[in-house]
Amino acid sequence: MIPTRSSLTLRLTVAGLLVTTLGACSAVSDVGRGAVRGVTRASESVAGRITQTDTPDIKAELPALDHEIAVEVVASPKVTDGTPDGYPKPVPAFDGERVYTLGESRRHVFAHTLTDGKRQWKATLKDTITGAVGVGDGLVLVGTNNGDVVALSAEDGEERWRAPLESEVLAPPAAREGVVVVATGDGHLYGLAAADGARKWSVERDVPTLSLRGGSAPLTTATLAVHGFADGHLAAVALQTGREAWDTPIVQPRGRTELERMIDADCQPVIDGGTVYAAAYQGRISAVDLGTGTASWARELSCDSALTVDTFNVYATDTDDKISAFDLSGGVVRWEQEALKGRHLTAPVAVGAYVAVADVEGYVHWLRGEDGTLAGRTRPTRDAFLLAPTVRDGVAYFLSEGGRLYALRPGN
Repeated sequence: MIPTRSSLTLRLTVAGLLVTTLGACSAVSDVGRGAVRGVTRASESVAGRITQTDTPDIKAELPALDHEIAVEVVASPKVTDGTPDGYPKPVPAFDGERVYTLGESRRHVFAHTLTDGKRQWKATLKDTITGAVGVGDGLVLVGTNNGDVVALSAEDGEERWRAPLESEVLAPPAAREGVVVVATGDGHLYGLAAADGARKWSVERDVPTLSLRGGSAPLTTATLAVHGFADGHLAAVALQTGREAWDTPIVQPRGRTELERMIDADCQPVIDGGTVYAAAYQGRISAVDLGTGTASWARELSCDSALTVDTFNVYATDTDDKISAFDLSGGVVRWEQEALKGRHLTAPVAVGAYVAVADVEGYVHWLRGEDGTLAGRTRPTRDAFLLAPTVRDGVAYFLSEGGRLYALRPGN
């Protein structure tokens, strides 16, 4: 039986909390496999634990399907020794024909080929890795619990450089045009030289009293770095200089209690053409012009996972496991699918004519992009799927908690 996200969020404020004091050089809270998303209170990490007794509002049965599409399991290589405990969960990074993953102990980085799953290299760090793996400019990038950013060679995993920062890195760094962009837990966004890690610029935002533990990965274009901050703002700065281009609030705090007022632009945004689609926890989803920062539309949505787009819609899984499709141009709600509530879904991914999400029981659910109806269901593993999937060349990639990368292709 699986707790809903809303019930888990409530438990963060009552009994059964695990609190670990964090400083600039602190370790990741060990909250156990299957732990819920953490909450940060100033310098504290607060998280709950899923147990068999936590079963309110569970929808145990799987919804019936009138017609089930065929789904091909293209490959299922073992690409890591398991998903690490604690939050944030480290999503895999894809670059060319390789996938890069973090090991269960948070001290190993693996590189495998996508085609055959053959390991290319394994790097071992002496420090605990926080956040996830980032790639770009020939580098594989990770952050450590003592505030270092470590750059490894994408070719062989050898350490290129190490740069100290003031706080732990909870989101995967990004690299482009000779600049590594790094977001830290204390509200800073840094630009480092990809050649040697030298600091080029930094910007800072206030961190609210309560925020989700983790963060979205910075997005980059040829000229801009775009990032969602814990104060609910989406901001863009010049990639080479850090000069602010625009700053747009995605949501403003509401309510009387700290928990009610908790906001965080932590839902992974996506750039499509000249528009950034971004969302926030207990907030809204918005379409923001990449050049000006002007929001053309906004709709209510509480999201803490990644968004995905196709030709017509932007899709989101909200914190109650409802999947929604919003029209790209005007934000009209095309459809909502609530039949999978309570299954602790991943972020959605658009694959051809379908949208796919996975759950903690190892099921991958396929919805029709045009109307949201359930089109198919496959269970490639009994391990949980906890991480946002990725799509490449019409194939969706789901990393299981057991460390296998399932490549799935939908049929008709």
